Amino acid sequence: MGMDKAWRQFLAVAELRSVSLAAQRLFVSQPTLTHNLKKLESQLGVTLFNRSPRGMTLTSYGETLLEQARIMQRVYDNALGKLQQLKVEQESGLRIGVGMAWWHLFFRDLFQRYREQHPTAPAHIEIGNHLRSMDQLLAGELDLFIGHRIAGLNPNSGAVFTPLFKVRDACFVRTGHPLLGRAVSFDDLLDYPHLAVTPDETRYSRAVVTNPQFKEAEHHQYHLADRVVWSTSSMSAALDILRDSDAVMIYPESMTETLADSGVVPLALTEPQEAMEVGVYRLEDRISDDGLDALVEEVKLALVETNKVELTT
Repeated sequence: MGMDKAWRQFLAVAELRSVSLAAQRLFVSQPTLTHNLKKLESQLGVTLFNRSPRGMTLTSYGETLLEQARIMQRVYDNALGKLQQLKVEQESGLRIGVGMAWWHLFFRDLFQRYREQHPTAPAHIEIGNHLRSMDQLLAGELDLFIGHRIAGLNPNSGAVFTPLFKVRDACFVRTGHPLLGRAVSFDDLLDYPHLAVTPDETRYSRAVVTNPQFKEAEHHQYHLADRVVWSTSSMSAALDILRDSDAVMIYPESMTETLADSGVVPLALTEPQEAMEVGVYRLEDRISDDGLDALVEEVKLALVETNKVELTT
């Protein structure tokens, strides 16, 4: 007989003071339970119960064993609970997509907190363009992702957007750039290369966006059809290119402080930039997922702590 079963049967009889009642609780026959108790006494070499017509009472040995058995049972139950929690964490983990700007702005610190709270849970952080992240979300490769609201998104995609904050874009250049120190219009950008970081990929645009006119409007605003366009999927490469050329990079204004450390600063644009919504995308069938809800609340808290964005009310 396993020790776990022996302790449980002993505890039941000791607490109920009756073999018959304990047998009913444990769903075993009374003769089987009686046999197992005698076997336990034989293994321990002591008498645990005083048996009488009025029931079972514990001997001094039984009282001592009861005290220790209760402690062992609590330890055992606690161990099972921790093992179950560990299993859940390792099976679920975290699969999240996040834009490069948001990683630097707040998600890096958020992920550090997540690691401290869930040290055994696996995690995969996908850094990239929001259309690629949407494709991965729809394929079940991500649980959620943080990115701009996708203009022209297929309404039948099954993805739900929860707005969290608003940002405006700025045009960033190297220190010493010819356009610095004066007001700059979009027409002034025509003579300078446009540098795109993690640009939209055609294969994802066709699969995710059904109305491309919004993307076309952005190209028209910055005169991209009339300018030299360079692109890269690496922020490290983008910063090298900016510092070594007169290229102009469009990037969230909230990253000004971070980019300044790399020798990159914003231009003073004359045209006001429209605020864009950034938030969380997840699948409709996971809109009430407790785990994802908790993660979204952590994201909101991290945004408040940054104090660098306009929160959505």
